[in-house]
Order: sequence, then C-alpha cells, then structure tokens
Amino acid sequence: MNISKAIMERRSIRKYQNREIPRELLNEILEEALWAPSGTNRQNWYIYVVRGEKRDLLVKAMEGVIELYKPKLEKVFPEKMVNLTLNFFQTLGGAPVIILVYIPLTGVELRPEMTGQERYERERERFVNLLSAAALVQNILLLAKARGLGTCQMTAPKLKEDLINEIIGVQDKELVSLIPVGYPAQDPPAPPRKGDRIHWLGFA
Repeated sequence: MNISKAIMERRSIRKYQNREIPRELLNEILEEALWAPSGTNRQNWYIYVVRGEKRDLLVKAMEGVIELYKPKLEKVFPEKMVNLTLNFFQTLGGAPVIILVYIPLTGVELRPEMTGQERYERERERFVNLLSAAALVQNILLLAKARGLGTCQMTAPKLKEDLINEIIGVQDKELVSLIPVGYPAQDPPAPPRKGDRIHWLGFA
C-alpha cells in the first residue's frame, strides 16, 4: 500500500475481530515506526505493548473516563455519536492489543504574560518530545493500516493517567496516547475534511 493510500484510507476503528495479532507483525510495525523524526534526534519516546490480563485492566480503567469525558463530548457531538464513543470506552472495541506511547515527564510552568520566546524556552523539552511522539504515533497508525490492522488514537485516557501508569508500572513518564490495535470488524466512512486550512503566502 503506498503512503497516500494509507493516509487517505486510514480510519479510527472502534470494533475489532476476536483474533490475535502475531507478535512478529506487531514488532515489524513498531521497529519501522521508530524511524519517525524526533527533535535533535533524541528519540525521546517509550512504547508499551499490552495484551492479556494487563490489557483487561486497562479496559477496566477506561470505565472511569466515561463520566469525566462525557461533558466534553456533548459540547462537540450529537447524542448518537456521544453514546457510540462512550460505549467504545467500555470495551475498546474488543481490541486484543493496546499500545501506549510515553515521553519523559517534564514539569512546565507557564504564565499568561509570557512572550512566545519565554513560553518556548520554558516548555521546549516537553514541546519537542510531544511533537516527536506524535510523529511516532502517526507512523504506527499508518503502518498498521498498511498491514491490514485497525487502530484508534486516544488521548482521553490521560484523564486516568495515574491509574494507567500504576497498571503498566510506569514512573516518571507522561502518557501521550493509548492505541487499541486489532483486525477491523468495521469499515467506517471517511469524515469530510475541513476547508480553509491551507494558507498560501507569496504565491501568484
């Protein structure tokens, strides 16, 4: 699958087949994903691949996200979409594997009166690590798609980050994304792209 096809056909999958993923396949995807660009080539990221009992505990932890996240969803989506999303939180769609991406934990203190340069100097370490991890996550999503797997990038689990860290046994790291992975049991339609996002300056 070429890169353009993978980008345009990738979807957030919220229902998965009851089918195990070979460890070798997961390892291929992750080893290739690690070629993502990173700030000053620090490769400042950590990947945890989870299945079995700890996977079940992570799904259980997601139940605590529902009430916390529901008001945020209701501001953005109609009731049907809210309910579908919350139902997905209860099971993670039956995904047999969960991938978690972390970066080093960095404290940042910002104030409204700071200039752009001051803000950047304060949050540079975390900012660069987040951008690097985002590139890694995108690689994982696209490589999984190219190999017939489905994924769903999730950030709502940060609402229960302390509990998730306890389950995984992680300290001194910040959760960036939780990604259910499995063979898709659905083929969602493509949501429309929003217009007026590209601005051309200096072009005739």
